[in-house]
Amino acid sequence: MNVTATNHDDVSALLTVTLEKSDYKEKVEKQLLNYAKNAQVPGFRKGKVPLSMVKKQYEAGIAFEEINKQVSEALNGYVSENKLRLVGQPVPQPVNDFDPNAESLSVAFEVGYEPEFTVDLAKYEAPHYKVEASEKEISTSVENMQKRFAERLPEDKIGKDSYVALEIAQVVEEGAEGEHNHAPKNVTISKDQKEAFDLVKKLKKDESVKVSKEDLQAKEELATQLGFSKEDAEHLHHNEVEVTVKDIYGLKLAELDQELFDKVYGKDVITTEEELKARVKTELDEYFQQNADVHFVNKILQQVNEKEEIKLPEAFLIKWLLFSNQNITSEEQAKEILENEKNIIKGQILEGKLMNDNDIQLDYAEVLGQAEQLVRNQLAIYGIHHLGDDEVQKYAAEMLKDENQVRQISSEVAMAKLKDVILEKSKKKETTISHDEFLEELKK
Repeated sequence: MNVTATNHDDVSALLTVTLEKSDYKEKVEKQLLNYAKNAQVPGFRKGKVPLSMVKKQYEAGIAFEEINKQVSEALNGYVSENKLRLVGQPVPQPVNDFDPNAESLSVAFEVGYEPEFTVDLAKYEAPHYKVEASEKEISTSVENMQKRFAERLPEDKIGKDSYVALEIAQVVEEGAEGEHNHAPKNVTISKDQKEAFDLVKKLKKDESVKVSKEDLQAKEELATQLGFSKEDAEHLHHNEVEVTVKDIYGLKLAELDQELFDKVYGKDVITTEEELKARVKTELDEYFQQNADVHFVNKILQQVNEKEEIKLPEAFLIKWLLFSNQNITSEEQAKEILENEKNIIKGQILEGKLMNDNDIQLDYAEVLGQAEQLVRNQLAIYGIHHLGDDEVQKYAAEMLKDENQVRQISSEVAMAKLKDVILEKSKKKETTISHDEFLEELKK
């Protein structure tokens, strides 16, 4: 068995795997013998079928599977040994006249890989904001805690401080054919959802108003407040939805007392209003700072992407797109798609290179830890701050049974480590600003 490389340039090559018959003959013959021992063919007793008959029927298929396995192992071994960082997947070249009895056979693959380059993060600089929570933001957060544990007070009509529970159902046209089982959406709004609130504020309980599909598509804010994403609005099955008021109520805010403190943070963790506000400020500052750090990292990565010259294996990528996607039917179409995706591919290569050069690796404990944090974040939304570690870990372990969740969370852990590297090595222009000022910066 041998693998040879014919370089097209410094980012693509033709890898040829050559197998001698002796590489796979013994394993193929062993499998044929096992087939012969267990084959049940009319006219022959079990285990007495002539080997020549078994060979005629099964040899080509068994040989193909064994050859395919050995070729794949050889190719992966070559890529690993030579530390090639592939872009896309190898594209096999057609094999003509497959003969399992040939003395040798060769299978060739087009491959593309990342160029050799280095990134010096120390030469890049961006604003790094220290974002501090204001008294207004602290008060709003405390009020939200009071609302979570507030007493509902039924109301007869919608007032400026009312909360309104809505049911939104698609209206099936008269005479429409077939079954139409579209589950209604349920949302609760207040004056903060201005567009939806203005739509229903003159209605009483059980009264409704209809909204056209065209209005939902044109008024994205209204659609969002009624529970429809842009894609949902575009793919509604019917031309109207009916918005019905199901409940109207006000809130009597929970008192800022020990009962509330214990519900939010656990028994006697917080004992005074001053302690509560200090704890809330710390949490908000930490949350705002995480966002500020991400903003800094994104600015650095944007600069790196713009300034670093990365040669892509474009000729190979066109072949790979044509091979891997049956919806791409021409070279011109593949070229157009590649042109649109170049910056994304370049960004992925740069991030991968930074992770590799800075020895960023993951282990299960880190992925589990991130899953546990996600569980705590989700529980916090519902005002649960003191669930035991064992219970949190149980929920996290259940989450990691989903392969998609594992991939997503692993990516988050890797990016968090890369963020730390960029924060450490890149230059920062330190600036203290309010959260409102930071939000304005994000719009730029």
